[in-house]
Amino acid sequence: MQSICYIVPYFGKLPKNFQLWLNSCSTNKTVNWMIFTNDKSDYNYPQNVKVNYCEFEEIKMKIINNFDFEVKIDSYWNLSLFKPAYGEIFKEYIKEYDFWGHCDVDVLWGDIRKFLNEDVLKKFDKIGYQGHSTLYRNNKEVNSRYKTIVPNEINYIDVFSGKIKYSFDENGMEKIYNFLNIEYYKEPIFAHLRKFEYNFSLAHMPIEEEYKNKHQIFIWDSGKLYRKYLYNKKIYTEEFMYIHFFCRPMSYKAKNFNENAKYIIFPDQLVDFNNIQLTYNYIYRKSKKSRIKFLVKTFYLNRKKITIKKLVFNFKRLIINKLKNRRNK
Repeated sequence: MQSICYIVPYFGKLPKNFQLWLNSCSTNKTVNWMIFTNDKSDYNYPQNVKVNYCEFEEIKMKIINNFDFEVKIDSYWNLSLFKPAYGEIFKEYIKEYDFWGHCDVDVLWGDIRKFLNEDVLKKFDKIGYQGHSTLYRNNKEVNSRYKTIVPNEINYIDVFSGKIKYSFDENGMEKIYNFLNIEYYKEPIFAHLRKFEYNFSLAHMPIEEEYKNKHQIFIWDSGKLYRKYLYNKKIYTEEFMYIHFFCRPMSYKAKNFNENAKYIIFPDQLVDFNNIQLTYNYIYRKSKKSRIKFLVKTFYLNRKKITIKKLVFNFKRLIINKLKNRRNK
């Protein structure tokens, strides 16, 4: 079995869902995570999650010393810009692994190995295309591909030096792999929630599956993640590798953190399952929340990140999604 290690630098107060995140890591015993943080709060770290307590300046200097040009790191958030270079920056920590990766902590993992099986790992050097979970084969050639300069496109020097803000870990790496004509794994095996949709609505899904977004909730059951959605008066079930909450104003009320825990996930909260009867009417009722209340919570939660440009961008996305939904009715 090929070995996997996700690298997660996170400074400042770890998020309120962090113990849930750790719990979902613990059920993936053959996958490893390495956390770099200055938050020494009392969490129950499983054996496959190694925490390295350090200060932001230590990681900042590690990154600076990896490049022969001036890089700009003026906030914790800026660390995410360097995700494609983690294979070089943290090389002494990951030398024993076949794959290294980067991921977010606002996710809840399902059964990773079910989706990233040996056939997938043997075939692809790059697995995933989103910043919330991407893996790379751990060798010198693959780890340095982020340095490829694609003509007339933004490159790593532009981003790392602070000349431009750009999702280089997603769009930049996609352009590089396409330019090099290297196939990579890009199946939508994850549930990525649209930020400003008051009910659960998944992005990156085929247009013809938009009907599944109308009424749905999620279940996490002993390391397995399922979507329960309604269609034609019936309940259907699909499994995903993880769910990405994507800055949603969620309330995490679960109290059971053992490996056999079971959670039910609504558009605004995650709670212990406690033998709830999943009837059609129950899912229908719980799949929708107050739009105004949700938007107020969302804007408050993201108030420091909101700009006019982002509001316009997300409003356009919202309108496009609504039009898609109408076409698919």
